Amino acid sequence: MTDSVKQSKPLQCKVVSTGAWGGYFESYTALQQLFAGGELPEKKQKGPKPAIIPANERRRAPLPVRLAVESSWQAAQKAEVTPDALTCVFVSGFGDTDLTDYMCKVLASDNKELSPTKFHNSVHNAAAGYWTISTDTMRAANSVAGYQESVSLTLFEAMVQCEYEDSPMLVTFYDAPVSEILKPLLPNDEAFAFSLVLYPASSDLPGTLLTANVNSNDTCDWPELACSNDYIQGLYRTNPSARVLCLAESLEQPTGASRALTLPLSAGSTLSLTFS
Repeated sequence: MTDSVKQSKPLQCKVVSTGAWGGYFESYTALQQLFAGGELPEKKQKGPKPAIIPANERRRAPLPVRLAVESSWQAAQKAEVTPDALTCVFVSGFGDTDLTDYMCKVLASDNKELSPTKFHNSVHNAAAGYWTISTDTMRAANSVAGYQESVSLTLFEAMVQCEYEDSPMLVTFYDAPVSEILKPLLPNDEAFAFSLVLYPASSDLPGTLLTANVNSNDTCDWPELACSNDYIQGLYRTNPSARVLCLAESLEQPTGASRALTLPLSAGSTLSLTFS
């Protein structure tokens, strides 16, 4: 994104449904309960087991893939839409650091024979591939990486496609705990995934109208969360995909309430969002 970004009019689309998964919540409903001040469950979950992935493939699927597919499936089911109707955008700020670590170690050793399965799962679009194959969808599926700006970049990408291609979109944000060797640089210990189904603003489906403007020559920090839960706050600080929690929290506000966010989009631009 550069200062030359021009936008003749705001982007608009409708948020129709959501899906979510984290160590202490297994659905968007459970996440809402934490937003509302609910207590954390006593036991932390290790990872989702998305039923949409066939059993043989699910056993080989790494955690980032399972996170993305689980929340995507939840959002599609909640929207009551078949996956083959949804163009997809997937994003992970870190990618699969466990597999990156594994591949670097093997390639630096005397025996450079990589596991074919792990090599297959190491590509950044692995989650999108598992999703499209498991659901038999032939719609386009993009995979994005934007480090700490992953959420805003991907939301902008999805809204552009939604409006200008007049296409319903599945948008999925996901990041897994970082491998031990990289934690001094990327200190994230939490698994998180969140999905949105977006429809063109003209759709008759019920939902929240989301309006976006790109602001050039502008900078900002990520907005603070209202939720005081330590676990949610920790997620928001360390997991790049969990930056979408500020949007999720805004979706929880009553209809008619003043709801606006400004997110960093690049070193010199921001994305302003309003909800109605």
